[in-house]
Amino acid sequence: MLTAADLDQIAKLVGQGTFEGYPAPQDRLYLDTPGLVTDGPALIVPDGPWQVADHPNRRGVDPDLVDPQVPSEEHPRIAAELSQRWLDDGFTLDQYGRPVHPDWRQLLADPRIGMPTGTGFFYRYGPNATVDPVVYRRRGTEPLELLLIKRRRGGKWALPGGFADRVDHSAEDTARREAGEETGLTKIGGQAETIVYHRSTGQLVTLNAWMENTVVLIHGDQEYLADTEPVAGDDAVDVAWRTRAGMAELDMFDVHIRHIDKALQLIAQ
Repeated sequence: MLTAADLDQIAKLVGQGTFEGYPAPQDRLYLDTPGLVTDGPALIVPDGPWQVADHPNRRGVDPDLVDPQVPSEEHPRIAAELSQRWLDDGFTLDQYGRPVHPDWRQLLADPRIGMPTGTGFFYRYGPNATVDPVVYRRRGTEPLELLLIKRRRGGKWALPGGFADRVDHSAEDTARREAGEETGLTKIGGQAETIVYHRSTGQLVTLNAWMENTVVLIHGDQEYLADTEPVAGDDAVDVAWRTRAGMAELDMFDVHIRHIDKALQLIAQ
């Protein structure tokens, strides 16, 4: 169940559809859209311009390796075994066998929001797992520093992180892989713990695909982290160690500030 604050945040993020490819408000699906049927065993979605157009995450991807974004004569419905898996997980399906966002009623009922359909900016239908590692270092009596990257898209500073790969066995695996790819720190070592798990309320959400985010705090090898300089790579254009106070001068991804503050509370215990 989304709170009023959650809905306000989503409404602010989706705005007028200015994010590349995100449909403008008049091209989204709403609870009062003619032809939308909500009272049967499946959600019936009418034809319309609801899908995200030409999203960058899947350009050049072999369509046979991923779920089709828009059902068609070639792909009239999702494979039955996939649909059954989503049913077993408790999701509502639409007439094409695609999973429907757990909070769809609230999102479609809000005239500020509405939703596009399909996989949108994601790689697959349903929940798409992302992981953000919180990595810190202590150097003598100096204030604790946290590892940050500057993202290529959007230009904001943030925690390293990204989507889980099929080869990842756990959130910790993803956290360490993403930290290594984006900062060059491939031997962080140490223990790790999950500190946040939530369904993200971001501007990329669609009726059929959304992000579920895990934040992993890594208590890494302090000698390695003190002696090894990070190098930006993959989706990062810059990388830096920053104290919490030093983040005030950066254009930070706001939700990551909240994750960092929670991590700092746990580290201080």
